[in-house]
Parts: sequence; C-alpha cells; structure tokens
Amino acid sequence: MAKYKNSVSHDEVIMEFLSTPEIIKEYLNASLELFLEDGDFNGFFRSLEYVIKAQDSVSNFAKRTKMSRAALYDIFKSRKEPKIQTVAKILNELGYKIQVA
Repeated sequence: MAKYKNSVSHDEVIMEFLSTPEIIKEYLNASLELFLEDGDFNGFFRSLEYVIKAQDSVSNFAKRTKMSRAALYDIFKSRKEPKIQTVAKILNELGYKIQVA
C-alpha cells in the first residue's frame, strides 16, 4: 500500500478523536450498545484498544492490570474471547464500569 504525503491513518484519527473522558465514555457506550445489538465482539474490543492507545501504551496498560501484552492483543484481534471479569478489569482500569441502565 502506498503511503501518501500528508495522510493520516484511520487509527490515528480515532485516537486523536478520543481526547477527553466524556468523548471516551460516549465512544465506549456506543460501542457496547452496538455489540449488544449485533453480538460482534470485534468492534467492542477494537474500541477498547483505541481507548487504551489514546491514553497510554498497551505495554504500560498491561503492566497496570497485571495482564500480559500478548493476552490483550489476543483479545483486541479477536483471537481470544475474554471472560466478563477480564472486560470488567479492563474497563475498571480505564476508569469505567459495566452498568445496567
């Protein structure tokens, strides 16, 4: 794939968009709602990856949660479906919780 001068990747645009706690909260809520509608874990876990990368590195996040970096990437790339406790742990470290509304 050719790289173009003055171009920005999709990932960079999303991570730049995730600039405030309010935007991140709305983004995660929308992603979770979409998952509940379509049952597709991929989008929700990809959104967690974007949020983590927008705030810090995956390596630092893994250390803080005492999870392996590889385990996180397995979740983000849908190679592994995490338990609800793992999702809660990730959201908790990001400053959020799962709530039934």
